[in-house]
Amino acid sequence: MTAIALTGVTKTFSRERDASPVLKGIDLIIEPGDMVALIGPSGSGKSTLMRHLSGLTLADRNSQGDVRVLGRSIQRQGRLERDIRQSRAQIGHVFQQFNLVGRLSVMKNVLIGGLSRVPSRRGLLGWFTESEKRAALDALERVGLREFALKRATELSGGQQQRVAIARALMQQARVILADEPIASLDPESSRRVMQTLRDINQRDGITVVVTLHQVDYAQQYCRRAVALRQGEIVFDDQINALNETQIRALYGSDQPVTEVQNIPSRVLPSDRRLALA
Repeated sequence: MTAIALTGVTKTFSRERDASPVLKGIDLIIEPGDMVALIGPSGSGKSTLMRHLSGLTLADRNSQGDVRVLGRSIQRQGRLERDIRQSRAQIGHVFQQFNLVGRLSVMKNVLIGGLSRVPSRRGLLGWFTESEKRAALDALERVGLREFALKRATELSGGQQQRVAIARALMQQARVILADEPIASLDPESSRRVMQTLRDINQRDGITVVVTLHQVDYAQQYCRRAVALRQGEIVFDDQINALNETQIRALYGSDQPVTEVQNIPSRVLPSDRRLALA
């Protein structure tokens, strides 16, 4: 069973007839336990693609787009599946702006991650068992923040808040973690700790991690595989060490036609879709 499978995913935000799609027939397979960096220039479709994985954004209705995560269908032909809540329970999100409840304690923010397994009445009242609280503390221990459990989320730095968001995904017992620009607003040291935390979870727990990044050097240091997008299309999909400086310059360079980069292994992409950026 694949962790993530996209087939023919096309997305157009404008309703104008001649509008250009943000995503153009994306096909992508991610295996369980992989750690994948989605890279590419601003506007290439990285975050839009990420949002399709949990149904936060729907593919075009007139497309054949299909998205499956952990063997469960998320959306087909631009329509959410009815059991989407059960599917989302296995998908953890880490957003650029953290998405924590600032007035709540760090501990309660982490406990929120386990609400899908808590009876509705207890969840509404905020009642958690001792074992659930111990699990939340263990999750905070994993990200190096156990001593901050009783502080308000707003009292933490940006990097610390991002690690709380990761602890929340651990508390959720997510099998796939989607991190959308998790270090975009962080200083270098905080960025390093966040990426190390994601890699540790990936390696120790076998959790599949997909992370969108502008910083290619972080992708090269922490991820095993890169999927590069440009103008809504996948132009590179291979192990991170196959990505060279010439390819990176072509990916982030001018919008003027660029000659196809040489020496890209033929296994990079099917159907001769190599790094021919135009």
